Amino acid sequence: MAFARAVSILLSQFVLRPLRFAARWGFRLAILAVLFAAFVIPTGDVRRFSALEIAASEHLFSIPAWEINNFLDKWTNRVISIFGGRLSDEEGQALLTDYSDLSHRIRVETGNRDRVAADLDATVEELEAAEHALSDVRDIRRSGRDDTEEYLESAISATLRELGFGGPKGFLWPPVDFRLEEPPHVLVTSPRDRIERLDTKLLEPGINALQSEVVEARLLEDANLSAIVLSLGGVATFPTFVSDDKTLLDTLDLASHEWLHAYFFFRPLGQNINSGSEMNILNETVANIAGEELGILTYERLTGEKAPEEDEDSGGDEEFSFDDFMRETRRMTDALLLEGDIEGAEAYMEARRVELQDHRFFIRKLNQAWFGFNGTYGDSPASVSPIGDEVKELRSLLGDVGELIRQARGVGSYEEFQEVLQQARDAAAATSG
Repeated sequence: MAFARAVSILLSQFVLRPLRFAARWGFRLAILAVLFAAFVIPTGDVRRFSALEIAASEHLFSIPAWEINNFLDKWTNRVISIFGGRLSDEEGQALLTDYSDLSHRIRVETGNRDRVAADLDATVEELEAAEHALSDVRDIRRSGRDDTEEYLESAISATLRELGFGGPKGFLWPPVDFRLEEPPHVLVTSPRDRIERLDTKLLEPGINALQSEVVEARLLEDANLSAIVLSLGGVATFPTFVSDDKTLLDTLDLASHEWLHAYFFFRPLGQNINSGSEMNILNETVANIAGEELGILTYERLTGEKAPEEDEDSGGDEEFSFDDFMRETRRMTDALLLEGDIEGAEAYMEARRVELQDHRFFIRKLNQAWFGFNGTYGDSPASVSPIGDEVKELRSLLGDVGELIRQARGVGSYEEFQEVLQQARDAAAATSG
């Protein structure tokens, strides 16, 4: 995965960027990029045949194959678009309107699919009908996404350059490049006697709830692992996946989040993401907090309006807090598992999942693997890590989000991050004193 992403980014700057320059002079050289990518980017995944892969063998997702298809498609469209000139403000606003309308339709169908999947009494026919309705709307989105993607990519790039991330002549490394479509799902495992993210594997976007249940049951039976198949908002491939069912603000947030992963990939923070759980959490938390702020800045640049405060914590119930509910669920689950009561903890999580439906939150399954994955994000209510609060504190001590990114990018260990945080505290204390 890392190799394919690195090669894709290198291609975009040192092969296709010159192609765009050549296109201005009338040369159509996109075929060179096709040949180069076909021979350089690997065409298959390395197979370890772990219990995870065996259980999900029918649904595994190939990143290299996807990147070849989408990388070339996006950059061919980009070269062609040069001849057509830039979009006017009116054309750009029309794109945003169409995007928002289609995204709303996708969210409605996604919500209906999730409600059916969470209903233990739903029939196979009902679930298949919900899946088909969602697929139909997504097909409409795919037909006109290229111009929308380029318009939003340009807006995020402009925000990053304003924050000082553009080199000579505005050169931005890596470029902002994403695909609006349903990302792959992720299969996550955890031990049953504790909450710990063990292994993950990307699965095809088309896997449905019934197929997910089969995969999860195999891992429980064959390896005694808690497992769950989850939807993703984005994936840091290149171009990156960004889910097509989000609001404009959330789309800009997710696209910025995934760009940050690509940016950190070439720096100590990203290069050490797998050195331990703390660095994994740190990477995701910085990307979450910085990505959200980049999204807000870009939204306000695009619309000329203040970004809305999108609070979905209540789910329509003003007296209910999803975050507080999940923090309590995590705390109680940890306590039960610490006592060795695995069955009691699993029964408790299922009861809490059902209770969530009364507040219009529909989660298909709540188990150790669910918390193991979501706990990776330090600012999530599923997390028990102090890193979320620490990254928020660091951000509060710095002038802008660009400074947060620059401070975090050179961190190669959690201990180094704590040193950076302490230096920021000391500097703030000296200034106030």
